[in-house]
Amino acid sequence: MAALDASNRRFGRGSVVIGATTGRTRWTQKAEWRTPRYTTRLDEVPVARA
Repeated sequence: MAALDASNRRFGRGSVVIGATTGRTRWTQKAEWRTPRYTTRLDEVPVARA
């Protein structure tokens, strides 16, 4: 907390906050960052044919 207080004194009040207390936006998952389902669903595993 001392480091947090020192940073806020140096850079201005609220410049450094604890992440869980910001409350500005809700977290949403980005679909393009999800793991593909075929890594967990055996019926969707790609099959290579010769």
